[in-house]
Amino acid sequence: MAQPGGDPAARRRRGPDEAEIAELLRAGASAPSSHNSQPWRLRWHEDAVEVHGDPARHLHAADPDARELRIACGAAIANVRLTARAQGRRAHTQLLPDRDDPWFYGRVRPGAPWPPAGWEVELARAVRRRHTDRHPFADRPLSAGLRDQLLRAAWRESCRLVIVDDRALRRGLLALTAEAHHQQQSDPSFVAEWDRWIGSGSRSGDGLPAELARRAPRPDAAWRPRDFGGSTAEGDRVVSAEDPTEHEPTIAVVTSFDDGALAQLRAGLALEQVLLTATARGVGASFVAPPLEVAAVRVRVRALLGGVLWPQVILRLGWGRPVHPTPRRPAAG
Repeated sequence: MAQPGGDPAARRRRGPDEAEIAELLRAGASAPSSHNSQPWRLRWHEDAVEVHGDPARHLHAADPDARELRIACGAAIANVRLTARAQGRRAHTQLLPDRDDPWFYGRVRPGAPWPPAGWEVELARAVRRRHTDRHPFADRPLSAGLRDQLLRAAWRESCRLVIVDDRALRRGLLALTAEAHHQQQSDPSFVAEWDRWIGSGSRSGDGLPAELARRAPRPDAAWRPRDFGGSTAEGDRVVSAEDPTEHEPTIAVVTSFDDGALAQLRAGLALEQVLLTATARGVGASFVAPPLEVAAVRVRVRALLGGVLWPQVILRLGWGRPVHPTPRRPAAG
């Protein structure tokens, strides 16, 4: 007797059903974004998930050229593609352009049945478990094997993950982080934008709620100035490059070989591959955003790293703890 729902392979040949489409959209909506702004519009259209940027969610002060917006949309595309593969289908992916829609960034069309690789299933399962970890990390380094897995995750998307081990480079990058943070906190437009998204209590489904923001500064905050909100003198002190008291987190930079819109979108795909690989291995991650959001400082970060690759995302990595997810708005819309 035929089982309810019929043969799974036959269902895959017919294309995704409503539950599977909803799963694809939820996966895309689980991507990381600056201020948890979720700057995308996801929709199922003509047998594909389309990912569009949402200009209403563009952070004009923090991200004036929409570079971070494109990275976030790239991460959403990566999640959709991995989920389609885990559903047992080919994932036909198109990235840019659409002459009729400058905010179109890509589509993923689930295709014919095709067994996923083990790593694709593993990363797809990590999509809903990936959350930004703003806590101090344990005093335990990442193994050489794990670091190699993270490097290969970025390379799958034609990007390079640069792990900053050299102490002089780390001090220089930490100094640039403090400088950029100070510049942003001195900018009224940035502070006003921050107040709209972070800990305001007036948002539902996006931004960061008060319990995840504006906590008291701690001595391990050197790489995490943004986690502690405003521009008090004490806040400036804890991000000083002279006193990096958090115990040696792994600092890694997602870089690209170009800096156009397509390269930034691909950097988002690479970022998500790295983050999901870390999540699958129990490694926490958070973002060191300020030095790449201030244009003049970003140029100096690029020079610090050798002047060839374009820095797109700076990550703080380490052995963390379970963390609460940030709010999410409906997946489609």
